[in-house]
Amino acid sequence: MSYQAYITASQPTPRTMRSWYLSGRGMDSFGTDDQPIREAVPVIGADKLLARVDAIGICASDAKMIRLGDGYPLFQGRDLATSPQRLGHELALTVVRVGADLACQYRVGQRLGVQPDVYYRGQRSAIGSIIAGGFTEYMALGERILRGDGGSYVLPVADSLSYAEVALSEPWACVEAAFRPFRRLNLRSGGLLWISGRSEGFDLDMWLPARLVVASDISARTRQQLAQQGAPVVSADGWNAAQVAQRYGQGVGIDDIILFEPIARQIEAAQVALARRAALTIVGQSSSGFAKVDIGRIHYDFINIVGTAQSSLAAVYGEAANRSGLLPGGVALVHGAGGPMGQMHILRALSLEQPPGVIIATNRGLGRLRALAARFAPLASQRGVEFHAISPHETPVRLEATVKSLGGCDDILMMIPSLAETQRMPDLLRAGGLLNLFAGVPPGQTIRLDMDCIRRDCMRIIGSSGSSLADQATVLEKTAAGQLDSAGIVSAVGGLGAVKDALLAVNARRFAGKIVIYPALGDMPLQTVSNWSKAAETALLRERLGE
Repeated sequence: MSYQAYITASQPTPRTMRSWYLSGRGMDSFGTDDQPIREAVPVIGADKLLARVDAIGICASDAKMIRLGDGYPLFQGRDLATSPQRLGHELALTVVRVGADLACQYRVGQRLGVQPDVYYRGQRSAIGSIIAGGFTEYMALGERILRGDGGSYVLPVADSLSYAEVALSEPWACVEAAFRPFRRLNLRSGGLLWISGRSEGFDLDMWLPARLVVASDISARTRQQLAQQGAPVVSADGWNAAQVAQRYGQGVGIDDIILFEPIARQIEAAQVALARRAALTIVGQSSSGFAKVDIGRIHYDFINIVGTAQSSLAAVYGEAANRSGLLPGGVALVHGAGGPMGQMHILRALSLEQPPGVIIATNRGLGRLRALAARFAPLASQRGVEFHAISPHETPVRLEATVKSLGGCDDILMMIPSLAETQRMPDLLRAGGLLNLFAGVPPGQTIRLDMDCIRRDCMRIIGSSGSSLADQATVLEKTAAGQLDSAGIVSAVGGLGAVKDALLAVNARRFAGKIVIYPALGDMPLQTVSNWSKAAETALLRERLGE
């Protein structure tokens, strides 16, 4: 096979291919005798595509699946010994065969990106955990991927992009998605709204689009304002959140809760009764004290907790009061920045048209910290951004001292799934600051939070999980336009035979950046690279495949 035949997909498709499977728990269950198996290349029908795997990004979640085995959430109830799983979801593909029914939509040689979080007939069918993934040479793409609930989960891409850029568009999409509002910014139309508490002095100066409003212990004036609304109102004085959810929540919880002058335990109880993508609004001028906040639900269920001390309730809703993006010219802290995703966040911030004025990057170990400074300090200087690299472990008080000297942080990107570290972060925010929980902890995990920071200082805590095809399209557009060096994050490359070594390297944190596997490179071992680009990728493929 020559390089030219490869990029034009004109080489014959083989009858067999090599693939890596997980058949249990732990690295000993990955592969057979530390090698991929050989299996038949899929035979496709009229409604399928056969795609060649050009590049695969190695994700930490791949290593997590191997570590947990059948304990991984998407493997629950599955016997991996009898039904092994092919992992790999960060993919760049080329179409090599087209089923007759798809001839008008796809062509041989067409390049594709893939959104792995597939939903089909209401069920999650993620690539690499339910659908067979990309740790192989060829993949069949069928109805679940091409005609899923979200339409097609593949994205045609330009030939000008490198294979690595396409494969890494998925993790980059997760970074991009972290800055769009996953949470709801307004009251839910047609939802259940519970209003409770001492509401004297506050105005319901906005339309309440709820299907039902349940009112508990509110003032006569607020009741009069409710009477002017179109939604039906049920009076339930003395009721708590659990009672409202049980009676009116239709088994999913309360969509919106507005608490006037609440105490901490009322806030804690209200969180438990919230539906997914619900909003809890805290209104008042007296202190609520410290309450336990479930940060796992903020990350995975997109719960929004907002507050105001103003008399106008309308002021707390909408994009203006609930930003998601980094504050231009502000102070941004990337806490736990030494790994691939942390570096992506820094690179994205420095690529913005209006970047932060200051970026603080932390990492526990000094080796990765020095690599962060060497890589990003020059780029930050070019963009006029002040850059700090700090190890809270080696210099325990330096982070707090630096933040204090800057007057607090406007944005904190939390890359560490640690309750203890998350607990430290609110104290580093200034008024109007935003804590972005990029690394999730399981629902039910709480931190103690001064609720006055939310009510009085308009502090916000947000989270995100996953991405969409639209997020990937945005990343690819930025990359194609030269606005984002998405492949610059690559630290090592190898052939398909190096997949297990790559996963072990992720566990050992051998490389600061991403590892990209090129199946066409066969058994080429992992090679450390820097400044990875399409030119470097092309040179390697030409060298290994021949002209």
